[in-house]
This record gives sequence, structure tokens and C-alpha cells, in this order.
Amino acid sequence: MTVDQIEEPADTDEANDPSEATVASDTTTAGAPRWRRFVLPAAAALVFAVGVFLWWSAATDEQLSQAEVRDEVLIAATHHIETMNTLDYREVDAGLEAWMDVTTGTLHDQLAQVGDDERQLLADQKKISTGKVVDSAVFSLDGDTATVVASVEVTVKDDADPDAEPTLKRNRFSADAVKVGDQWLLENLQQVAVNLS
Repeated sequence: MTVDQIEEPADTDEANDPSEATVASDTTTAGAPRWRRFVLPAAAALVFAVGVFLWWSAATDEQLSQAEVRDEVLIAATHHIETMNTLDYREVDAGLEAWMDVTTGTLHDQLAQVGDDERQLLADQKKISTGKVVDSAVFSLDGDTATVVASVEVTVKDDADPDAEPTLKRNRFSADAVKVGDQWLLENLQQVAVNLS
């Protein structure tokens, strides 16, 4: 055995000092888990409470409910305006019935008074018109009444001249909608002049 191979004895005072071992044991094993046991659940509960509060405030936000009503009006009015610009001469009665289904008030009453002569005139014209709203917006909304402005393309096919190409007409309409029960109906529909200047 050489001198280099002889190990120096460890410092017995450092190796056997019980106070240092206890301090190290407390900070690495007992101190950290105790801290985590209280802080992490408290932080999770705080995050949960904040999330519930934000969800509740968003769900009860008046602007959100107003936006939902606006969307509801816009969808209904868009469909109704398209219906009011669609008519097939071969099914005049069904077309007028569809018009009455989406209207109320004076407009509904006027459609209900369309007589046999007017129905025959619509049939004799041999036109098939199909309305499509290409753009629309809620102009005003106040409780159960709203005004919607829409740009409409109406394709008209003339069956009196089978060789003729369908014509495309572009119009702008202003529609007054009223909530009747749980649905929005058109109370008034007027064509709006387009200012080209």
C-alpha cells in the first residue's frame, strides 16, 4: 500500500453533527411540502373563483344580451325580406301565403286583401323572382321593435320568353320588424332610393 492510497479519515465532528443534519432535513422534506399544502390549493381556489366571476359577469352582461337580440332580429329580417322578394307565378297562392307568414300589422292586412284579380295578374305575368339579401344591418333596436336595412339582389326569370336570360335587379329596402310572441315579423317594407351622387 502506498502513501497515495491511504485515505484520510473523515472529519468526525462534521459527519456526526446532528444539528446540521436536522436543519437540512427540515428544509428539504418537511418545510417545502407544508408550504405547498396550503399555498397551492389556495391559489387554485382563487383561480377558480375568478373564473366563475368572469363567466357570471359575461353571462349577465347587458351588452351581450343586446347583441344576441340584434343577431336574432337580423337573421329573421334577412329571411323575411328574401321571402317578400320571392314569388313564382305558378304558385301565387303559396307565395302570398308565405308573405303573410312573415308579416304583421298593416302590411299583413294588405296582403290578406289581395283579391282574385291581382292573383290572376301575377300569374299572367309569368315571372319567377328570387330574392337574396347580400348585405344587411340593424339600423335601430328598441325593445320589441327594430329597423333593418338590406341590399337585395332579385333574379327575375320571364317564362313568357323562355329564351330570355334572367335579369338581375339590385334594390335596397328598409324593414320595420316587430316581435310578436317569440318571433320577429315585418310590419313595414319599403324600397329605399339609392343616391348615386
